[in-house]
Amino acid sequence: MTALTPSVDAVVRLRREPGFAVAMRASTEAAVRLYRGDRILNALLSDRARALFPHVALYLHFAEQRDGELGLTVGAMKEMCVRLGLCSRGRCEAMLALMRAAGLVASASNLDRRRRPLVPTDKLIALHRERWGVQFDAMSAVLPAAVAYRAALNDPAFVKTFVLELGRRFIAGVRVLDGAPELEPFAERTAGMVILFSLAQGGGPDQPFPPAGPVPLSINGLATRFSVSRKHVLTLLRDAEEKGLLVRGTEAITILPRGREAIERMLATMFLYMAECAEVARQAAGRDGSATDAAASLSA
Repeated sequence: MTALTPSVDAVVRLRREPGFAVAMRASTEAAVRLYRGDRILNALLSDRARALFPHVALYLHFAEQRDGELGLTVGAMKEMCVRLGLCSRGRCEAMLALMRAAGLVASASNLDRRRRPLVPTDKLIALHRERWGVQFDAMSAVLPAAVAYRAALNDPAFVKTFVLELGRRFIAGVRVLDGAPELEPFAERTAGMVILFSLAQGGGPDQPFPPAGPVPLSINGLATRFSVSRKHVLTLLRDAEEKGLLVRGTEAITILPRGREAIERMLATMFLYMAECAEVARQAAGRDGSATDAAASLSA
Protein backbone atom coordinates (compact mmCIF):
# COMPACT_ATOMS: atom_id res chain seq x y z
CA MET A 1 0.00 0.00 0.00
CA THR A 2 1.32 3.48 -0.87
CA ALA A 3 0.92 6.66 1.17
CA LEU A 4 -1.68 7.80 -1.35
CA THR A 5 -3.84 4.72 -0.79
CA PRO A 6 -6.26 4.30 2.15
CA SER A 7 -4.64 1.90 4.62
CA VAL A 8 -5.96 -1.57 5.33
CA ASP A 9 -6.56 -0.55 8.96
CA ALA A 10 -8.58 2.48 7.90
CA VAL A 11 -10.75 0.30 5.64
CA VAL A 12 -11.32 -2.19 8.47
CA ARG A 13 -12.25 0.57 10.91
CA LEU A 14 -14.69 2.15 8.50
CA ARG A 15 -16.42 -1.19 7.85
CA ARG A 16 -17.00 -1.51 11.59
CA GLU A 17 -18.81 1.82 11.85
CA PRO A 18 -22.52 1.41 12.80
CA GLY A 19 -23.68 3.46 9.81
CA PHE A 20 -21.59 1.68 7.21
CA ALA A 21 -24.42 -0.52 5.90
CA VAL A 22 -26.60 2.58 5.50
CA ALA A 23 -23.79 4.32 3.60
CA MET A 24 -23.26 1.32 1.30
CA ARG A 25 -26.97 1.03 0.55
CA ALA A 26 -27.25 4.72 -0.32
CA SER A 27 -24.07 4.68 -2.43
CA THR A 28 -25.07 1.68 -4.53
CA GLU A 29 -28.64 2.92 -4.93
CA ALA A 30 -27.33 6.21 -6.30
CA ALA A 31 -24.93 4.42 -8.66
CA VAL A 32 -27.75 2.31 -10.09
CA ARG A 33 -30.13 5.27 -10.35
CA LEU A 34 -27.65 7.49 -12.18
CA TYR A 35 -26.37 4.82 -14.55
CA ARG A 36 -27.27 5.49 -18.18
CA GLY A 37 -27.24 2.43 -20.40
CA ASP A 38 -26.28 3.20 -23.99
CA ARG A 39 -25.50 0.53 -26.56
CA ILE A 40 -23.22 2.84 -28.54
CA LEU A 41 -21.18 3.73 -25.47
CA ASN A 42 -21.26 0.10 -24.37
CA ALA A 43 -19.65 -0.91 -27.63
CA LEU A 44 -17.08 1.89 -27.46
CA LEU A 45 -15.69 1.69 -23.91
CA SER A 46 -15.87 -0.49 -20.82
CA ASP A 47 -17.77 0.86 -17.83
CA ARG A 48 -14.51 1.62 -16.05
CA ALA A 49 -13.24 3.62 -19.01
CA ARG A 50 -16.58 5.40 -19.43
CA ALA A 51 -16.50 6.50 -15.78
CA LEU A 52 -12.87 7.62 -15.89
CA PHE A 53 -12.82 9.28 -19.32
CA PRO A 54 -14.57 12.54 -18.33
CA HIS A 55 -12.51 12.69 -15.13
CA VAL A 56 -9.37 12.60 -17.25
CA ALA A 57 -10.78 15.43 -19.39
CA LEU A 58 -11.45 17.53 -16.29
CA TYR A 59 -8.01 16.75 -14.88
CA LEU A 60 -6.25 17.88 -18.06
CA HIS A 61 -8.36 21.05 -18.17
CA PHE A 62 -7.54 22.06 -14.59
CA ALA A 63 -3.91 20.94 -14.84
CA GLU A 64 -3.39 23.44 -17.65
CA GLN A 65 -4.56 26.23 -15.40
CA ARG A 66 -2.23 25.09 -12.64
CA ASP A 67 1.00 24.06 -14.33
CA GLY A 68 0.86 25.29 -17.91
CA GLU A 69 0.67 21.71 -19.17
CA LEU A 70 -0.87 20.75 -22.50
CA GLY A 71 -4.34 20.93 -21.03
CA LEU A 72 -7.47 19.45 -22.52
CA THR A 73 -6.63 18.82 -26.16
CA VAL A 74 -7.44 15.88 -28.40
CA GLY A 75 -3.78 14.91 -28.49
CA ALA A 76 -3.36 15.11 -24.71
CA MET A 77 -6.48 13.00 -24.17
CA LYS A 78 -5.21 10.35 -26.55
CA GLU A 79 -1.84 10.21 -24.82
CA MET A 80 -3.38 10.01 -21.35
CA CYS A 81 -5.94 7.36 -22.30
CA VAL A 82 -3.24 5.15 -23.77
CA ARG A 83 -0.95 5.78 -20.80
CA LEU A 84 -3.65 4.80 -18.32
CA GLY A 85 -4.89 1.88 -20.38
CA LEU A 86 -8.40 3.30 -20.77
CA CYS A 87 -8.76 2.95 -24.53
CA SER A 88 -7.04 3.29 -27.88
CA ARG A 89 -6.40 6.62 -29.62
CA GLY A 90 -9.19 5.94 -32.10
CA ARG A 91 -11.75 5.15 -29.41
CA CYS A 92 -10.63 8.24 -27.50
CA GLU A 93 -11.33 10.46 -30.49
CA ALA A 94 -14.73 8.82 -31.01
CA MET A 95 -15.60 9.35 -27.34
CA LEU A 96 -14.62 13.01 -27.53
CA ALA A 97 -16.85 13.40 -30.59
CA LEU A 98 -19.78 11.94 -28.64
CA MET A 99 -19.05 14.26 -25.71
CA ARG A 100 -19.04 17.26 -28.06
CA ALA A 101 -22.34 16.16 -29.57
CA ALA A 102 -23.82 15.78 -26.07
CA GLY A 103 -22.66 19.26 -25.07
CA LEU A 104 -20.19 18.02 -22.43
CA VAL A 105 -17.09 19.55 -24.03
CA ALA A 106 -16.72 22.33 -26.56
CA SER A 107 -14.01 23.52 -28.90
CA ALA A 108 -12.01 26.51 -27.69
CA SER A 109 -10.54 29.16 -29.92
CA ASN A 110 -6.80 28.94 -30.38
CA LEU A 111 -4.32 30.69 -32.68
CA ASP A 112 -2.10 27.61 -32.90
CA ARG A 113 -3.79 25.39 -35.48
CA ARG A 114 -1.62 22.46 -34.47
CA ARG A 115 -3.51 22.19 -31.20
CA ARG A 116 -7.19 21.38 -30.81
CA PRO A 117 -8.08 22.68 -27.36
CA LEU A 118 -11.34 21.76 -25.70
CA VAL A 119 -13.08 23.06 -22.61
CA PRO A 120 -15.51 21.26 -20.30
CA THR A 121 -18.96 22.79 -20.35
CA ASP A 122 -21.11 23.74 -17.37
CA LYS A 123 -23.17 20.66 -18.20
CA LEU A 124 -20.20 18.35 -17.60
CA ILE A 125 -19.27 20.08 -14.35
CA ALA A 126 -22.88 19.89 -13.13
CA LEU A 127 -23.07 16.21 -14.01
CA HIS A 128 -20.03 15.46 -11.88
CA ARG A 129 -21.19 17.66 -9.03
CA GLU A 130 -24.34 15.54 -8.94
CA ARG A 131 -22.44 12.24 -8.98
CA TRP A 132 -19.93 13.35 -6.37
CA GLY A 133 -22.70 14.87 -4.30
CA VAL A 134 -24.78 11.72 -3.96
CA GLN A 135 -21.68 9.81 -2.88
CA PHE A 136 -20.84 12.44 -0.26
CA ASP A 137 -24.45 12.19 0.94
CA ALA A 138 -24.04 8.42 1.31
CA MET A 139 -20.64 8.73 3.01
CA SER A 140 -21.99 11.14 5.61
CA ALA A 141 -23.49 8.19 7.50
CA VAL A 142 -19.94 7.18 8.52
CA LEU A 143 -17.79 10.23 7.67
CA PRO A 144 -19.49 13.37 9.06
CA ALA A 145 -17.07 15.66 7.20
CA ALA A 146 -18.73 14.51 3.96
CA VAL A 147 -21.51 17.00 4.73
CA ALA A 148 -18.94 19.77 4.34
CA TYR A 149 -17.53 18.21 1.19
CA ARG A 150 -21.02 18.14 -0.31
CA ALA A 151 -21.53 21.82 0.44
CA ALA A 152 -18.08 22.69 -0.89
CA LEU A 153 -19.00 21.40 -4.35
CA ASN A 154 -20.51 24.84 -4.93
CA ASP A 155 -17.02 26.35 -4.65
CA PRO A 156 -15.09 26.30 -7.97
CA ALA A 157 -11.77 26.37 -6.09
CA PHE A 158 -12.74 23.21 -4.21
CA VAL A 159 -13.88 21.44 -7.38
CA LYS A 160 -10.66 22.28 -9.18
CA THR A 161 -8.37 20.98 -6.42
CA PHE A 162 -10.59 17.94 -5.83
CA VAL A 163 -10.34 16.97 -9.50
CA LEU A 164 -6.57 17.48 -9.49
CA GLU A 165 -6.12 15.39 -6.35
CA LEU A 166 -8.29 12.56 -7.67
CA GLY A 167 -6.30 12.61 -10.89
CA ARG A 168 -2.92 12.86 -9.20
CA ARG A 169 -3.58 9.73 -7.16
CA PHE A 170 -5.03 7.79 -10.06
CA ILE A 171 -2.10 8.62 -12.32
CA ALA A 172 0.23 7.55 -9.49
CA GLY A 173 -1.42 4.12 -9.56
CA VAL A 174 -4.11 4.27 -6.88
CA ARG A 175 -7.13 2.12 -7.74
CA VAL A 176 -10.32 1.66 -5.74
CA LEU A 177 -10.36 -2.02 -6.68
CA ASP A 178 -6.91 -2.62 -5.20
CA GLY A 179 -8.69 -3.52 -1.97
CA ALA A 180 -11.19 -5.82 -3.69
CA PRO A 181 -9.57 -7.37 -6.77
CA GLU A 182 -12.24 -10.08 -6.81
CA LEU A 183 -14.63 -7.52 -8.31
CA GLU A 184 -12.40 -6.68 -11.27
CA PRO A 185 -14.52 -8.78 -13.69
CA PHE A 186 -17.59 -6.71 -12.79
CA ALA A 187 -15.73 -3.41 -13.28
CA GLU A 188 -14.41 -4.45 -16.69
CA ARG A 189 -17.78 -5.67 -18.03
CA THR A 190 -20.48 -3.43 -19.39
CA ALA A 191 -22.89 -2.57 -16.56
CA GLY A 192 -21.10 -5.11 -14.40
CA MET A 193 -20.92 -3.10 -11.18
CA VAL A 194 -24.44 -1.72 -11.41
CA ILE A 195 -25.79 -5.21 -12.05
CA LEU A 196 -24.04 -6.37 -8.87
CA PHE A 197 -25.30 -3.32 -6.97
CA SER A 198 -28.81 -3.85 -8.30
CA LEU A 199 -28.80 -7.44 -7.04
CA ALA A 200 -27.53 -6.27 -3.65
CA GLN A 201 -30.36 -3.73 -3.52
CA GLY A 202 -32.81 -6.59 -3.99
CA GLY A 203 -32.50 -7.55 -0.33
CA GLY A 204 -34.85 -4.80 0.75
CA PRO A 205 -34.52 -2.18 3.51
CA ASP A 206 -35.23 -4.64 6.34
CA GLN A 207 -32.29 -6.94 5.49
CA PRO A 208 -28.55 -6.48 6.13
CA PHE A 209 -26.51 -4.92 3.35
CA PRO A 210 -25.16 -6.60 1.36
CA PRO A 211 -27.93 -9.16 1.89
CA ALA A 212 -26.93 -12.61 3.16
CA GLY A 213 -30.08 -14.34 1.91
CA PRO A 214 -31.42 -14.99 -1.59
CA VAL A 215 -32.62 -11.99 -3.61
CA PRO A 216 -34.88 -12.02 -6.69
CA LEU A 217 -33.18 -12.56 -10.04
CA SER A 218 -34.57 -11.63 -13.45
CA ILE A 219 -32.13 -12.00 -16.34
CA ASN A 220 -34.54 -10.25 -18.71
CA GLY A 221 -35.09 -7.44 -16.23
CA LEU A 222 -31.38 -6.78 -15.75
CA ALA A 223 -30.70 -6.95 -19.49
CA THR A 224 -33.46 -4.47 -20.27
CA ARG A 225 -32.66 -2.10 -17.44
CA PHE A 226 -28.98 -1.77 -18.30
CA SER A 227 -29.16 -2.04 -22.13
CA VAL A 228 -27.20 -5.29 -22.42
CA SER A 229 -28.06 -8.74 -23.76
CA ARG A 230 -29.36 -11.69 -21.75
CA LYS A 231 -26.21 -13.57 -22.75
CA HIS A 232 -24.07 -10.78 -21.32
CA VAL A 233 -25.87 -10.96 -17.95
CA LEU A 234 -25.68 -14.75 -17.86
CA THR A 235 -21.98 -14.78 -18.68
CA LEU A 236 -21.28 -12.19 -16.01
CA LEU A 237 -23.16 -14.15 -13.35
CA ARG A 238 -21.63 -17.47 -14.34
CA ASP A 239 -18.13 -16.01 -14.10
CA ALA A 240 -18.92 -14.53 -10.69
CA GLU A 241 -20.28 -17.89 -9.56
CA GLU A 242 -17.10 -19.64 -10.66
CA LYS A 243 -15.09 -17.17 -8.56
CA GLY A 244 -17.17 -17.96 -5.48
CA LEU A 245 -18.80 -14.53 -5.28
CA LEU A 246 -22.41 -15.69 -5.63
CA VAL A 247 -24.60 -18.70 -6.31
CA ARG A 248 -27.54 -18.73 -8.72
CA GLY A 249 -30.90 -20.35 -8.37
CA THR A 250 -33.75 -20.44 -10.87
CA GLU A 251 -35.35 -17.17 -9.81
CA ALA A 252 -33.01 -15.96 -7.06
CA ILE A 253 -29.36 -15.34 -6.38
CA THR A 254 -27.33 -15.34 -3.18
CA ILE A 255 -24.27 -13.17 -2.72
CA LEU A 256 -21.79 -15.36 -0.86
CA PRO A 257 -19.58 -14.18 2.03
CA ARG A 258 -16.62 -13.66 -0.33
CA GLY A 259 -18.74 -11.43 -2.54
CA ARG A 260 -20.25 -9.47 0.34
CA GLU A 261 -16.84 -8.82 1.88
CA ALA A 262 -15.45 -7.66 -1.46
CA ILE A 263 -18.31 -5.19 -1.89
CA GLU A 264 -17.67 -3.82 1.59
CA ARG A 265 -13.93 -3.45 1.03
CA MET A 266 -14.40 -1.74 -2.32
CA LEU A 267 -16.95 0.77 -1.03
CA ALA A 268 -14.93 1.52 2.12
CA THR A 269 -11.86 2.14 -0.04
CA MET A 270 -13.86 4.41 -2.36
CA PHE A 271 -15.30 6.41 0.56
CA LEU A 272 -11.84 6.97 2.07
CA TYR A 273 -10.29 7.77 -1.30
CA MET A 274 -12.91 10.43 -2.03
CA ALA A 275 -12.78 11.80 1.51
CA GLU A 276 -8.99 12.14 1.51
CA CYS A 277 -9.04 13.99 -1.82
CA ALA A 278 -11.93 16.18 -0.68
CA GLU A 279 -10.12 17.08 2.55
CA VAL A 280 -7.06 18.17 0.57
CA ALA A 281 -9.33 20.31 -1.62
CA ARG A 282 -11.23 21.78 1.32
CA GLN A 283 -8.08 22.81 3.14
CA ALA A 284 -6.56 24.27 -0.02
CA ALA A 285 -9.71 26.23 -0.81
CA GLY A 286 -9.86 27.45 2.77
CA ARG A 287 -6.31 28.76 2.55
CA ASP A 288 -7.35 30.62 -0.59
CA GLY A 289 -10.02 32.40 1.41
CA SER A 290 -12.97 30.69 -0.19
CA ALA A 291 -16.35 30.10 1.37
CA THR A 292 -15.64 26.49 2.36
CA ASP A 293 -15.06 27.53 5.99
CA ALA A 294 -18.82 27.81 6.29
CA ALA A 295 -19.19 24.33 4.87
CA ALA A 296 -16.70 22.96 7.39
CA SER A 297 -18.91 24.13 10.25
CA LEU A 298 -21.69 21.84 9.04
CA SER A 299 -19.72 18.75 10.15
CA ALA A 300 -18.77 20.10 13.58
